[in-house]
Amino acid sequence: MALEKLVDIEQAQAFLTQHLGAAPSEIFPLGEGAWSQCFGFVHQDRNLVIRFGKYVDDFQKDQLAHTFASPDLPIPEVLEIGTALDGYFAISTRVVGIPLESVTAEQWLALVPAVVAALEALRTADLSATEGFGGWGADRRASHKSWRSRLLEVAEDRPDQRGYGWHKALATSAEGQATFDWGFELLKQVADDAVPRSLLHGDLTNRNVLVQGEKITGVFDWGCSTYGDHLYDLAWFEFWSPWQPQLDLAALRTALEQRWAERDYKPEAKEARLKACYLHIGLEHLAYHAQLGNWTALLEIAKQMRALVL
Repeated sequence: MALEKLVDIEQAQAFLTQHLGAAPSEIFPLGEGAWSQCFGFVHQDRNLVIRFGKYVDDFQKDQLAHTFASPDLPIPEVLEIGTALDGYFAISTRVVGIPLESVTAEQWLALVPAVVAALEALRTADLSATEGFGGWGADRRASHKSWRSRLLEVAEDRPDQRGYGWHKALATSAEGQATFDWGFELLKQVADDAVPRSLLHGDLTNRNVLVQGEKITGVFDWGCSTYGDHLYDLAWFEFWSPWQPQLDLAALRTALEQRWAERDYKPEAKEARLKACYLHIGLEHLAYHAQLGNWTALLEIAKQMRALVL
């Protein structure tokens, strides 16, 4: 989804000049996502990033996510959040690298140990100061009391949700609606509360992980982060594998399972839990693409859902 109102580089520079009291020595666009737009800049010899967006809670989550940072899970620090250009801004430290999903097959194999280490850092993050399952906010609390409740929320279409209106849109696609109904019924059968509660990123592609050489240099954009079953982040990679064929997901799963064995950890009911995650990811994106009217993408996702769980 494109942003409702794009900020051009002249607007970004004018804002920074006024906000900082001096013009940045460099400024350049770094890209845009569904909910924010990003520019790199240099100020007082510091390499920084400013993002502009409509949803301040995403920036607040990024700021809080930094408390989970470690060498295995490098998370840029959000230095400042405020209002700007009919929305909000966040200034962060800048990391360098290329998006994880853009690496070659050879580069991916060299990066697998780092990806495993990041997934384990997420699984074992200290959540003692947090509560609940699902999306969390500035108070570090999530609204659901169970993982199953969080997963089944995917069928709701409320005015307070960003993709509100998808129910009506999805009903115009017979195949899309049929796939959603089938997937949701199956999700109700397999969703289980017997899962450990871990920190999830929830979107470890889409330019949200930068890498350099054999290292992850930054994990950012925590707007989709939730508390729940750590297998969700593995399922995310596996769900999108047809769109990223150079990423050997069998190698990732093998390496991750070996790490679990080294730590004497064995996830119970792993395949059933993964199935629940695949279904939730698919259902969420059927709704997303229906709301956008991306019918080709919707049908591709419907096909992938069935391929993974049947």
